[in-house]
Amino acid sequence: MFNNKILKVMPYILGVLILILVAVMIITKFGDSKPGQETEMKTDKVVSDLVGEDEAQKDTVNDPSEGTAASPVQDDDGAGLGLIPDKGTPETDPDGTDKPTGDTASTEGSEPETVTEPAPTATPTPVPEELVFEDKDDYIETKNDVNLRVGPSTDTDIVTNLKTGKRLKRTGYNEKWTRIIYEEKECYIYTPLVTGVFEEPSEDGNATGGKSSGTATLSTGVGTSNGHIVCIDPGHQTNGNNDKEPLGPGSSEMKAKVSSGTSGNTTGHPEYKLNLTVSLKLRDELIARGYTVVMTREINDVNLSNAERAKIAADAGAQAFIRIHANSSTDTSVNGVETICMTSDNKYNADLYTSSRKLSDAVLNNVVSNTGAKKRYVWETDTMTGINWAEGPVTILEMGYMSNKDEEEKLLDDDYQNKIVIGIANGIDEFFK
Repeated sequence: MFNNKILKVMPYILGVLILILVAVMIITKFGDSKPGQETEMKTDKVVSDLVGEDEAQKDTVNDPSEGTAASPVQDDDGAGLGLIPDKGTPETDPDGTDKPTGDTASTEGSEPETVTEPAPTATPTPVPEELVFEDKDDYIETKNDVNLRVGPSTDTDIVTNLKTGKRLKRTGYNEKWTRIIYEEKECYIYTPLVTGVFEEPSEDGNATGGKSSGTATLSTGVGTSNGHIVCIDPGHQTNGNNDKEPLGPGSSEMKAKVSSGTSGNTTGHPEYKLNLTVSLKLRDELIARGYTVVMTREINDVNLSNAERAKIAADAGAQAFIRIHANSSTDTSVNGVETICMTSDNKYNADLYTSSRKLSDAVLNNVVSNTGAKKRYVWETDTMTGINWAEGPVTILEMGYMSNKDEEEKLLDDDYQNKIVIGIANGIDEFFK
């Protein structure tokens, strides 16, 4: 019985064995006919992937908005601006365009991509406008403490500085500069510093009017006037005057008329000279901005009390009275800028408090902003004769402390003085807005 069962399944077993044998033969045949084909196919795929990656990188350079892995581009301040692939260090072609260098992927046989950059357009150097002068044959008088220059520009050399006003021959006029003859030399003076025109020379060559007495001088603005009058008072003078004057109109309290001021702890430079230097620069800046400017003094050797200075401003109809001073302290570490005005309870001119406080704030804030100096405060006090006698908006600017070594050095620096002047002028502009 057992043998009969074997005989019945034997054909099936043989059939399976035959199928297995056939399958082995087929596999062996095809495997021997193309050896390494699978490996070759894989290699082709890798090359294809590499080429595709290179093309993707090229696309990213042309369109940096694409989000591919890259290294950050930084501005000079280190702020990330965007992403580009790392293509090496840029260098410059002879035509001025940047090109990437370093190792980059490329496809053999492909043509390099050509990018045509437009040639940069050269920016022409501005040529300064040549001033046209109207011929003149007469005489002019100058203000005190003015420069005569080789050419019609502040960039040219100074021929001389006229400490007191002179009457000089005029040969040409322009609204900005006037051509004159000084000691047989042709030179130029800033036109707003001319105070008058005359047909004849003066006997001694000096300007008439006795400017050395300290009489106020008035200069109109260049071009279109802005309609505002500013009085500048350079604080103090060469010699103080201890004679007394009332603290305010009708006051029985008396104070010294004027002092000679403080001086630098390190250099000994007198405050009254510093105040005048800055005030004359401020005068010129305000004139250039279209203001009409009144100076209480233009030289140091005057005799003007604080009340008299306020009267000069009032008589001129000044809409802002700017008093230029420098500070001092026994504590040499103290530094900074402050301004001074009356209190709201001032018994002489309390009605000027609001406008004077506005002027004081505007000048203080702008001087601090333009110089970077420490901001102190607006000091409201009724102890200042020149403020109590004022008839219009008034402020005292304390430019800094001459008792502080670092600040004294700054105050005597020409560039720093110019920053102070621009700050004051900006504050005055703000006040009149």
